[in-house]
Amino acid sequence: MSLTPLSTMALQKLPKTVGRRRLALGLLLTLLAGAWLLWGVRAAQRPDPEGTGTSVAAVRRDIEITVSAAGVIKPLTPVNISPKQAGRLAALYVDQGARVRAGQILARMDDTNLRGQYLQAMGKLEAARASLAKLTAGNRPQEIAQAHENLQQAEADLISVRSNYQSNARLLAEGGIGRNSFEQSRSEYEAQQAKIRGLKQQLNLTRAGSRKEDIAAARAQVLQARGEVQTVEAQLNDTVIRAPFAGMITQKYASPGAFVTPTTSASSTTSATSSSILAMAGALEALVSVPESEIAAIRPDQAVELTVDAFAGRAFAGRVRLIAPEAVVSQNVTSFEVRVSVPGDGQSLLRSGMNLTARFRVARVQGALVVPTAAIADGPAGIGVLVADREGRGHFRPVEIGAALDTQTQIRSGLKAGERVLLSRPGRRAPNGEAPAGGPFGLSTPPPGAMPPR
Repeated sequence: MSLTPLSTMALQKLPKTVGRRRLALGLLLTLLAGAWLLWGVRAAQRPDPEGTGTSVAAVRRDIEITVSAAGVIKPLTPVNISPKQAGRLAALYVDQGARVRAGQILARMDDTNLRGQYLQAMGKLEAARASLAKLTAGNRPQEIAQAHENLQQAEADLISVRSNYQSNARLLAEGGIGRNSFEQSRSEYEAQQAKIRGLKQQLNLTRAGSRKEDIAAARAQVLQARGEVQTVEAQLNDTVIRAPFAGMITQKYASPGAFVTPTTSASSTTSATSSSILAMAGALEALVSVPESEIAAIRPDQAVELTVDAFAGRAFAGRVRLIAPEAVVSQNVTSFEVRVSVPGDGQSLLRSGMNLTARFRVARVQGALVVPTAAIADGPAGIGVLVADREGRGHFRPVEIGAALDTQTQIRSGLKAGERVLLSRPGRRAPNGEAPAGGPFGLSTPPPGAMPPR
């Protein structure tokens, strides 16, 4: 590279000072910048055979088709723990965050008033049982022997009374006594006979024991007393608050000494303002909202990969447990709730309310043809790609696309492996290399600094 005569003359007229050096350096930098710009324009117009610039080759590789959706971690069975009867909390054995097993004692209510009722009910039950035992056992042998002796004594007295009656009857016939004396002896004789008949019946009843009806009535009294005891026992048992299932204590609402009341649903409060004792949650699950367009690819027992922000870079395995039969419409968006079970370590690490991303594994395709998603273009014939020719110019070709995988898109038809496609850039998605209407950035005039076409 040499300086022009005009440049040489200008340098000769300048004094041999630092100014002459500065001018020479400026001219040199200007020439270098022009050469660099010319090289860059020519390089951009040349085709890119290696695919490291604006074109890449379509390749085949194994892909896994997935459906991604957002969701949240929710407990399977959230409940409030409260007593069946209102009262004072006597003791609390667990705290927030504790894991408990089914049937574990969580708290105790004050049962002072119920203790006296329990003793009264037990006394009635014991009395009814004793009465039933007495009737069932019948009379004692001593009572039967006493009744038999009474009958024998009456029969012995009958002999004397009968002899006196018979003597008075003969004397009356002979005129030895009056009618009144005879009637008196006859009355004594008949009364003694009646007494013997009564004693015989009494002996038979003593031997037979209690009536069946009396025994049945006594048994009914025992059953009634037992029911009163069980009622009080149930009330006492209700004062012991137990875990209905295995899970975690999520909230603590009361302390010993507080007055608590029964509740029928889980509390929506996040602080200790409920009248219950505790809030408890069972096993965790993922509640995922799948768009209507993707729900056909979801099936029960399908493998799901769950990721949460709290454990970046770690995935939790899950399985589709239930697909809601009815859609949910929110802000004109239709979706279906899919419940995903969370087994293993997810139950101990994940927490209720965590946001998540679920990736449902739909299928695995071997040897699928893929191109960068940035190469997909919109043309007059629909969706396609700009296939690069030998000169590096793009020609639009319609293709049938498949699943989108991160930065890659599957090409089902319209393209062959090894063919190079141009990457789509702003203003470069028009087919056959034609400039898009309105300039390269969709404007009616070129942006500031843009070079006009030559």
